[in-house]
Amino acid sequence: MILSQFSKQAKILLLLSLFMVYVCLELSLNILLIDMYAQPIQAVFGEHRMTAERLELFGRTLSGFGLALALATFIPAKIFNVFIGDEAKKVVANKPIEPKTAQLINGVFRPLLLVLLWALIIPCLRIAVDGVVDTTSNDKKLSAVRAIVYKEAYLAETVAIEGFPEFDDIVSDPQRKDLMVALIPSLAYFSAGFNQLIESNLENMADQFLLNRQEVSFITEAIPRIRQFDRTYKQELASYQKASKAYLVALKKENNYSLIEQERLSLLNQANASITDHWKRYSQALLDADNYRKDVAEDANNAIRKGYSSVKDDYFSSSCKSDCRQQLKVDFAEYLSTLKYDTGESFGVYLTADDITVAKMLKSKYYLMSMFERGRIKYLHRQYGIPEDMEYEQYNSSSQAVSVAVNVFKKQGVTVANDWTLSDQRGLHKAIEAKYKGRAKALWNDYRKNATFSVTKPRLDRVGFARLPQVTQYAKQTLGNYYLAEFTPSISERKYKKLWLAKQDNISFIKMVTSTAATAAFSPGGSMFMLGKDAVKLAVIPPMSIAASLLAIFLLFIKLGVYLWSQSKGYLTLAMLAGILAFGVPVGNSMADKNAYHVMMGNFAEAFSTVDPFDKFFTIGFGYVLDIENGIFQTYRDLTVVKLVGQIIKYRPPYQLQDQAQPVEAIAEHDEHFLCAYDDFAYTWLSFLPKHYGFGEVIKPFDTNITVLKQDLNVGAYIGVRLENEKVTSVNMPNFLQNSDIGVLADQKFFYKPDVAGLVSEFASNFDDPQYWLKLGQGDIGKESLMQKLEINMAAYLNNQPATLSLLNTLHKKGQNNLILLELKRNKKYRCFVLGVVDAQMISDSINVNFFDYEELPKCKAVL
Repeated sequence: MILSQFSKQAKILLLLSLFMVYVCLELSLNILLIDMYAQPIQAVFGEHRMTAERLELFGRTLSGFGLALALATFIPAKIFNVFIGDEAKKVVANKPIEPKTAQLINGVFRPLLLVLLWALIIPCLRIAVDGVVDTTSNDKKLSAVRAIVYKEAYLAETVAIEGFPEFDDIVSDPQRKDLMVALIPSLAYFSAGFNQLIESNLENMADQFLLNRQEVSFITEAIPRIRQFDRTYKQELASYQKASKAYLVALKKENNYSLIEQERLSLLNQANASITDHWKRYSQALLDADNYRKDVAEDANNAIRKGYSSVKDDYFSSSCKSDCRQQLKVDFAEYLSTLKYDTGESFGVYLTADDITVAKMLKSKYYLMSMFERGRIKYLHRQYGIPEDMEYEQYNSSSQAVSVAVNVFKKQGVTVANDWTLSDQRGLHKAIEAKYKGRAKALWNDYRKNATFSVTKPRLDRVGFARLPQVTQYAKQTLGNYYLAEFTPSISERKYKKLWLAKQDNISFIKMVTSTAATAAFSPGGSMFMLGKDAVKLAVIPPMSIAASLLAIFLLFIKLGVYLWSQSKGYLTLAMLAGILAFGVPVGNSMADKNAYHVMMGNFAEAFSTVDPFDKFFTIGFGYVLDIENGIFQTYRDLTVVKLVGQIIKYRPPYQLQDQAQPVEAIAEHDEHFLCAYDDFAYTWLSFLPKHYGFGEVIKPFDTNITVLKQDLNVGAYIGVRLENEKVTSVNMPNFLQNSDIGVLADQKFFYKPDVAGLVSEFASNFDDPQYWLKLGQGDIGKESLMQKLEINMAAYLNNQPATLSLLNTLHKKGQNNLILLELKRNKKYRCFVLGVVDAQMISDSINVNFFDYEELPKCKAVL
């Protein structure tokens, strides 16, 4: 008896412990989900993309287990009679269950059912989300996109809602900001009032948000580019002006006798001055030869004396004969003649062996001074090229004077004949003519070889130079996306920044994706189909995940309560008390707070949800949901179990300090493990369920999306293309005129569909369905609309256009899913632009930089 009672107590405690562990895991899911979706889009779809996938799969697995366990235990035992063959062992109402039957049901059937339900619920929750997403109207997708734009601006604290400042107060409160930001897309998706408020404020909000982002972007990226352009431009302008001046001078002197004569006279004057100066310097140097290097001669420790000592010893050695002594004198004379100081200055003498008297050299400083003087005089004659016996009159007509004049001419670029003399003025004139003949062209060619802009013509002023196409091209290349046609080299940075910001369409992309005219692009086949899906997922996943986890906790708590009611009311009371303390107190405190969400949402509903009573009720109810989540979120976000779950899915919330030693995980394409592989397999296998049961259809992304723009940039068509074996298998064309009379007519089924086999099969499958007979009576069976007929014909047409088909296959292989055809003329010629998938990540990129990452295809041969 005691053992049985102990076993019963242990079982209850085990169940309570397991339930507590499950609740902690569900809490971790909720908290991490809010943390994840409170971050900017570029984080969710960028560095945390894999983490978001893990978190979503973890949530479906955990909540799926709770739901499966609740369903498996709530199913009456009588249902399992179908698996029991023995009639005596089957479950009968109002009769106790046989022990073996109970053991079979609870030990075999219910666990198997649990596993089966769990395995089905995991992919079905994902299919349910995709089913909701793909059946969402285009207007709802537009609402979700608007919410994403607002959320990004809200995160940056750069927006203000006109007429409702309570929302703006939250962004400055770090305790309340994350929860509100995470659920903004959900609120806008489900609440018509909030969506209308965002729509009415979106343009101003986006203008302000983008203006701030663009200004920062301009300062950090454009200013350095402008300064780089300025440096190059100033260098090129100075080089051009210098080359142009030299060109004009050379061009004027070419074949101009007067200017050549002027230069001849100038050169002669320079040459005569140099000749005279050469003689003066020579004469003065001879006068200064007396007492040359007197300081060296008087210095007893100079290097010459030390060098002489070694020469003297060898000179007077008994083994050194006349030839040896003569060689020593030659070597010592050469040593003195080539002697240089550390500075590179020559000693300045020239001596021969005859000038060296070894026996007397160091006996007197006067002997040294005399030797230095003789060596200096010889050195000067050699240096100036003037013989010792030459007079000044002889010098003026000598070859030495001619050599001085020729050197002067060479420095000025004039080369005279080898036999030229000072009296040959005609030869000098011809040499100057030769200098300038073709010189202007040569100078300009040299300039163009080394110039970046390489201007073909000289004589341009500053304005003409600034307007050169080379300058414009370089400005476009350097400034890139920051270039405007109004840019000039002389414009100030401040003025150009103001001009650039004013020129920005601001929200050019955001206007496109949030305009009601763009709703057709969210349809299957539209260029923004994936964007609409991502936006709705961001709006639907958090509330559905939270609802699934809360439902699982609620059902399991009821089941646990029912069990404890029959087993131990004391434990039931304890469990309820623990639940009140764990959840009731935090939630109660959150609701009682002066800044409670339900108060704010109630005020909001009174102001903006006045038309639709349901929307008003939903908005107020959403406020209470926020209070419940806020109480749980603020109380348990720092629990150890939350951190452990975060480590399992490799996610660390921003408020937790990052471990410096922890390696950063590389972003992979997809997780590779059993659960993920099963989820993908089951999703593909069960994705028919929504369409089969009439709950919509899970639509796969198209291989290529084509957008045709007319000359006035209005949309001509959206075309979604599916490819297989490099052929177009099907085409989907959204009706972008659906709000017009023509659009309504295009969706009416006027054309008979000659598919007899299909009609027979459809009749055989639905003959007992009243809806089928209703459609048959209305003429909807066996007919097709103009849009359907266009889609069939377009698929055949594309397959018959080799150039267009080849282009579509090439782009698909490169991952460039969007082809934009801009009509040039009414002759089926287009400019082709390609870009990647237009999804939520593109919204983030466009908000940050407001640029499309597109590429124009040269020589486009697409035909439609």
